[in-house]
Amino acid sequence: MNIAHKIISSHLLSGEMVPGQEIGLRVDQTLTQDATGTMAWLQFEALGLCSVQTELSVSYVDHNTLQMGFRNPDDHRFLRTCAAHFGAVFSPAGSGICHQLHLENFARPGRILLGSDSHTPNAGGMGCLAMGAGGLSVALAMAGQP
Repeated sequence: MNIAHKIISSHLLSGEMVPGQEIGLRVDQTLTQDATGTMAWLQFEALGLCSVQTELSVSYVDHNTLQMGFRNPDDHRFLRTCAAHFGAVFSPAGSGICHQLHLENFARPGRILLGSDSHTPNAGGMGCLAMGAGGLSVALAMAGQP
């Protein structure tokens, strides 16, 4: 088996590893960023859980950093509050871009990362299986769902 097959088989919760068949995987890590993360965190909050169920979830502020008006600062405060309340790591504006920071600081070989950023697969350079997804999929992964 190649590395992708090994990671998938070690995280397989439902289904069979057959091309074209749907499977459910245990997600180890998630990332959100401020352009897509607000909706993901609102969806997670609606699930009614006390904390994220992943080994690591990171909320990055790195896309909508322009602070004109109230919308972006309000979103950033919401993301910081969600991270603190639900047990995620918060990366504030100015720290860097999520797909590079996650690769350098958090990605681990053999893990599965699901992120609400289309460049999430960049973390695959560390030997993890990293995929971009929509906010609801990331929220469900943070809730421990396959």
